[in-house]
Amino acid sequence: MPDNLHTRPAKGAARRMRTGSRTTVACVSCKERKLRCDDQVPTCTNCQRNSLACLVEDPATKRLQPRNYIALLEHRVKLLESAVRQLQPGVAQSRAPAADADEKEVSDLCSIMGVLSLNAAGAEPRFLGSSSAFAFTRFISPSIRQLIPSISPDLSGIRNETVAPEPCLLPEYSTAVRLSNAYFQNLHPQYPFLDEATFRIWEAALKDPITAMTIYYKPAPLFFLNMVYAIGACLLPSPGCSAEQLYASALLYTDDILCYDNMESIQVLLCCAAYSLRSSQGTSHWKLAGQALRQCVNLGYHRSSKHLITNIPPMEQEMQKRVFWSAYQMECAAAVMLGRPLSLRFEDMDAEFPEDIEQPAYESNSPLASTVNQPTMMTYAIHAFHIRSLQGRTQTQIYSDTTLQDPEIRESRINKLSDMLEDWKSSLPPTRAPPDTGTLSFFTTPDWYQAAYNNAILHLHRVQLTNKKAPAAETVIMKCLHAAKDVCHSFRRQFVGGPTTYTWSALHELFIAGLTYLYCLWTSPVARDASRLDQVSNTCTDCTMVLVVFAERWRDAAPYRDIFRELASRTITIIAEAPSSRIDGIPSVREEHPQDLTQWVADISDMGVSLGADQLLTGLMDDLPSQ
Repeated sequence: MPDNLHTRPAKGAARRMRTGSRTTVACVSCKERKLRCDDQVPTCTNCQRNSLACLVEDPATKRLQPRNYIALLEHRVKLLESAVRQLQPGVAQSRAPAADADEKEVSDLCSIMGVLSLNAAGAEPRFLGSSSAFAFTRFISPSIRQLIPSISPDLSGIRNETVAPEPCLLPEYSTAVRLSNAYFQNLHPQYPFLDEATFRIWEAALKDPITAMTIYYKPAPLFFLNMVYAIGACLLPSPGCSAEQLYASALLYTDDILCYDNMESIQVLLCCAAYSLRSSQGTSHWKLAGQALRQCVNLGYHRSSKHLITNIPPMEQEMQKRVFWSAYQMECAAAVMLGRPLSLRFEDMDAEFPEDIEQPAYESNSPLASTVNQPTMMTYAIHAFHIRSLQGRTQTQIYSDTTLQDPEIRESRINKLSDMLEDWKSSLPPTRAPPDTGTLSFFTTPDWYQAAYNNAILHLHRVQLTNKKAPAAETVIMKCLHAAKDVCHSFRRQFVGGPTTYTWSALHELFIAGLTYLYCLWTSPVARDASRLDQVSNTCTDCTMVLVVFAERWRDAAPYRDIFRELASRTITIIAEAPSSRIDGIPSVREEHPQDLTQWVADISDMGVSLGADQLLTGLMDDLPSQ
């Protein structure tokens, strides 16, 4: 037989695979429907017309994938390599010129200035400076590279050596659901700025690799999936994945969302602020919440819908209200914590509270139906919005008003705000059942509303306690003493030995309450007479225990723990040994540990402490005697 004749291959032998275009002639959809496929990339005409995913079968692996699968993978690899170079500029020495260029770009973008077209073709260009939402993604880059914020980097004497987290893949579906449940059952009831129904649609797509292709290359679903899972990982004691890596993954998609002035860009900012509240990483939530609130003002969310002529469906208007009040609540809490003026005064807004209904659905254009008889998730959120608005009014009318000089006007404002607080307390909703995931957030515990009321009382009357020209009345001192004591006890119940996670605002509120309690004892003989030694010891112990727990989680909290423990120890000794009527003639606490106290106070000042805490500390350190 001639050698050049072709023979039939033996059974079981490897067959040569076709490499021509005939290997992917038709997509799966066209094959199933027996249609002629025009083989267009990335989607054939039939699939595009019917809004179907255009997938072809790989001849080697038999897997279904898009026609441009290789191009998509190359694009994804390019994005990840760029992200790694930004997060770890010294990783690939062979690409040093490119890495240097990226680093220069990141540093230059701290003061980015440019003219960008943010709308469709033909739109008027807009100028974006360093304070714009687009530049937001640039000033959060240092926090990702450093992992731990630069403020007070070495409080405990331990060298801060951390490795910047690398982006990661989305978790397995079962883990993803556990993380999202933790978010929507614990954080979402307090800050309901996301539409859970839309999120669940994105999440359900992760179950099937084919449907997952519909979201894998869309920035918005990928950002919110990664960010919700990152926050859920901060909430759960054993999340099964890295919150920092999920956060880094989410930040890969921020540029594509923040370049638009819409509700989605505000939701991105609020997600990042919510993450920063519960993590030692991330940008200041005061900056993020303030930026989100200014975006709300830019879109008119701060005004009543009655004044706006719009064709927006009712459900979307409802989401706008939820987004606005979530941003206001976050920014107000941060401003109070840091002693800074609010971005938006209460007098400058008239937006209604959201309707007391369950999750809205964007598909519906029908009028909203409120649930009057049964409390909903929004029932509790609205009460939280209400007390934050009262604290906002306190901040603007009592603390930020530099023209307020008349003591009678100040007293009148305080009395009016006090009456409003009592009205708020009298209208509290019934205690709700704990979430299925457990009480991972303080907001979902029975103690939150009482603690919020007590903290509002302390915020309202602290200006009277620290007024040296006109000492506070004994009734005010006793009111603050009891409120501060209740805060210490409620925090001890919820944060020690339980699953409740910590936040920076909780740390501040507890520290302020503890200082106020000591301040009242030191300045008021009536307060000392009304407080037994065992009660004082128990209250100080509760506050110290929670601060110790906070410091174990975040070492930046160590100065708060050290200051309070030192001052509480002196106070207990004084009450035990000195007459209750008058305490004087004893050296100051500064004389025993002057360097330690000065350094501790400097540390918490670097981290941002409110004017009230500063005044309380000054009074205690100047007047409180040592042992």
